[in-house]
Amino acid sequence: MPKGRSFLAVISMTRAESVRRHERTILKGIFLVSLLVLIVLGSTVLVIRVLRTNPRGDIPTTGWQRTPEIRIVMDSTADWARIMFNDLYGTDLNGLRIVEFHAHGWLMGNDSDDRIDVGRGLTFLDVIYNRTVVKTGDIIGFFKGNNDFRHTKMFADIVLDMNMDMTSVSVYLMLAGAGATIFQFINKESGTVIWQDMETGRSVTQYTPRSMSPQAFFAKEKIDAFLVLALVLGSVVTIAVLNLAPFGRLAEAPLREDAGGL
Repeated sequence: MPKGRSFLAVISMTRAESVRRHERTILKGIFLVSLLVLIVLGSTVLVIRVLRTNPRGDIPTTGWQRTPEIRIVMDSTADWARIMFNDLYGTDLNGLRIVEFHAHGWLMGNDSDDRIDVGRGLTFLDVIYNRTVVKTGDIIGFFKGNNDFRHTKMFADIVLDMNMDMTSVSVYLMLAGAGATIFQFINKESGTVIWQDMETGRSVTQYTPRSMSPQAFFAKEKIDAFLVLALVLGSVVTIAVLNLAPFGRLAEAPLREDAGGL
């Protein structure tokens, strides 16, 4: 065997033996790094959940405070549904009130005769215990006509006043007949769903009170969802590369050894 090739074979064998000798140490290192990446990822996700469920410290805590623009969405198969923003006596003792009405309209599924009702002190008819009564309220709602149960989705953009002295504020969900309705309050600035509920009609008119935290209307997320997605993908790629790299080195070592022995 030529001396040059013999020398290369010795070097290849030395590298292969070195990799095999430190294989366990390398794998331990990879495990620890992977564990650290997972801990960082888990801690970040936990922090995001805390930020979403606990308002920031600079949220106003007393008196009536004006909210950012709120989008009200009703995704429904019902023939009509409403949200009433005052109590049953027309007062704001429920802790919130509408101060501005902005845009409203349909997002999907409406016919030309479907109607959206948005306003303060609107008059509407209800059938309660087989008796038709006239009522008024600050409401956002829609009416598609009796027994029109096609899937529709409407929105209304408003600004609210919140009584921050109260631990919770409330609205009334109003619906009847059949069909289900998903009610959503969305902070338009951040895209965060502040509150959501789903109700199904039970033939008779229902006035269902629902409570929510006033602080939730002012909470802001500090971490963007795209940043979280990038962190998750980066962590997965890092762990995969770290775990596959040693196998490439171990596979190269015998090849070099065989080449040196020729």
